[in-house]
Amino acid sequence: MNQDFELKELGQIKYFHCRELDNTNLVVNAFTTRTGGVSRIPFDNLNLSYNVGDKKSRVAENRKIILDVLNIDYRTAVTAQQIHKDKISLVRKEDKGKSAFKYSKGIPQTDALITDIPGIPLLMCYADCVPIFILDPVKKAIALIHSGRKGTELELTLKTLFKMKKIFETNPRSCLAAIFPCIDSCCYNIKEKNKIDDYWLNKVKYNGEPISLQNKSGRSLDLKKANHLQLIKAGLQERNI
Repeated sequence: MNQDFELKELGQIKYFHCRELDNTNLVVNAFTTRTGGVSRIPFDNLNLSYNVGDKKSRVAENRKIILDVLNIDYRTAVTAQQIHKDKISLVRKEDKGKSAFKYSKGIPQTDALITDIPGIPLLMCYADCVPIFILDPVKKAIALIHSGRKGTELELTLKTLFKMKKIFETNPRSCLAAIFPCIDSCCYNIKEKNKIDDYWLNKVKYNGEPISLQNKSGRSLDLKKANHLQLIKAGLQERNI
């Protein structure tokens, strides 16, 4: 798999989807843009988060708009209270729809959701952080991960695969994973005066070299590459990412 994303446009709605995941006929996936919703400045237009100060009625309408496009009942959505940590939560039947209308009803303190229950749409919100979708086509289980800098340092993606192995008996070699658009190393610079976690200097390397690059003002971090390497470390095949 080579991150084969396609931009779909349906009226004012624009979203990216991974064709390789779609081709399995097991899942629906979408990474939204900001167009096509009803939110006003500064949340314009398609804000899906209840936790940024936008009017809840507009967020609910935005969720309905995009999930209607995907032929999903927006009242069934499951979300998380994302906190940039490494907690992974199993989504059960009783969680269906609990967090469709309230942030406070989202699964608490969680940055990765996993489930093998059909018909439960998982929804997470992203700005610069790394969105990762994992599909186990054999056990018919999925994971949706929100991995920012701290989550990456805590190896959230790696831990998510370990949890899928434990709960679903997932074999990572059978899994497909898509890393959706996120901040790139060219735009993520940490100034020298701020402490760089040892993870970037010594723990995560590509071809023997750290993936954080020294520059004039500090270091640039490659979150996408780091999470890619975690998928490989967990046992995924390169061609399936």
